[in-house]
Amino acid sequence: MDISQDEIFAESEGDRWFERNQSSLETFDPETDWPMKLIEMYHLRPQKVLEVGASNGVRLAAIAERYQSMTVAVEPSADAIQDGQTRFPHVVFNKGVAYNIPVRGEFDLVIVNFVLHWIDRRNLIRSIAEVDRLVVDGGFLIIGDFFPANATRVPYHHLPGHGVYTYKQDYAAIFLASRLYKTIGLLTGEHASHTMHANVSEHDCIGAWLLRKTTQELYAENR
Repeated sequence: MDISQDEIFAESEGDRWFERNQSSLETFDPETDWPMKLIEMYHLRPQKVLEVGASNGVRLAAIAERYQSMTVAVEPSADAIQDGQTRFPHVVFNKGVAYNIPVRGEFDLVIVNFVLHWIDRRNLIRSIAEVDRLVVDGGFLIIGDFFPANATRVPYHHLPGHGVYTYKQDYAAIFLASRLYKTIGLLTGEHASHTMHANVSEHDCIGAWLLRKTTQELYAENR
């Protein structure tokens, strides 16, 4: 059986991604981070926060400092986890992948920021279900990812010839189609600069969604 993209990231590419991006993580700015913008704009005060694909936990550390939240990270890169445990000891780290999240319980905020486009398509629905499992009814989900008008598949340029792809599509639409979530807020803009403006090409368009899980109120009564 072919190795999945998720296994490639868990075994090697996750560490390489962290090595390439470690310096930019050291200059993380909570004031310009889109998930944190959404938290602040909508006056969320999360008590329990989980991030899937959290890298070294720098965003979770900022959330914990600002809101005194209990924070839990799920990350495939052992190197990122080791760095995070040294820098941010109050963040709880778990090594794992999105389709099999090694965490129990529910959270009033779950963040999945620029992760879903890397997930092997064989594991996408399992990953969506795992994320949903962890969002408490009435809680919030933040999704950040590419936001093209049409779903596209792009070869992953760091692993040419390995059959690894970046899958760009509207991932919030999957949660919304379940009728278990509703949109609270959406930021859109340009991937290259991570700035919000209107004139962005489809290939470079990104979005950050704030969704709320409401398992009852979206259904009309039929008597």
